[in-house]
Amino acid sequence: MVILDILIIIISLTLLAFISERTVRYASMLSELFGLSQMAIGFILLSVSTSLPELTVSIMASVRAEGGLAFGNVLGSNIANLTIIIALTILISKISILIKEENQKELVQFLFIASIIPLFVIQRGSLSPVLGIILLILFVYFSFNMSKKKAPEVKSLSSVKSTQKITVLTKFSISVFLIIIISTFTVGSSINIANFLGVPPSIIGATIVGLGTSLPELVTSIQALRKNMAEMALGNILGSCIINITLILGASSVFNFYPVNTTAASGIMFFTLLSTTFVWYVINTRKAINKTIAYILLLIYVFFILQELGFSIFIF
Repeated sequence: MVILDILIIIISLTLLAFISERTVRYASMLSELFGLSQMAIGFILLSVSTSLPELTVSIMASVRAEGGLAFGNVLGSNIANLTIIIALTILISKISILIKEENQKELVQFLFIASIIPLFVIQRGSLSPVLGIILLILFVYFSFNMSKKKAPEVKSLSSVKSTQKITVLTKFSISVFLIIIISTFTVGSSINIANFLGVPPSIIGATIVGLGTSLPELVTSIQALRKNMAEMALGNILGSCIINITLILGASSVFNFYPVNTTAASGIMFFTLLSTTFVWYVINTRKAINKTIAYILLLIYVFFILQELGFSIFIF
């Protein structure tokens, strides 16, 4: 039975990655077609689109009373985004990410502040409506704050004609629907695998599911960097992380009173703060994220995986 669940999660994550990449492409097309590419809403639309797998998986997990899986998926995805996704984006594209915009520094500062709030999960031992409301308020504040300034420009990753509005909108809607359906299989198989292995669902969510749901960010960022859209590449990753920690974890927490394994959550939270702090430091002190930084980020992710497998060099 567990072999079937492994096959299901592999297939579902592969489909999520493929369909999400198409969804992000349709979102960038819609931003261009409706004249949103120069507006904050275009940037937010792209960030939410890349976070759709995390959103659907986390909400499905909360519906099934698996707060640990939702918590692990959101923070695990952020750890993956800030380490292995940034690293692979640079190493695969063979292009450094230049840091030259104040928007990038503001995004990572906001992300750092938002990332501290989930510490309440460890203190309480569960997700809670109060945490959810706080995070959702932060999302509203983030969106409002972005609307008052020029957001990173959202350029279409493929050519699009003005006559294609209905077609692109239809494809975007179908993609979102498919992501929701596939996520139900991802959540169900993740819970079964966690039960079989005797580990907290948060560990499965933070590792296998977290990395799998981060693949859209990898594909989009590589495409952006290769098209000389460095600001979009980094902005997409940071924006997606902010959406994960505010909108997605917030929405998952509002109606969730179920316990979270605090030991597993502590390890995940440690690496969330470590990766966020390191990226914050790099963006504020360096002119570019180069190969050297990329290898350091990869090393952080390797330590995180070892931590979750029980081979930690840390105290958790």
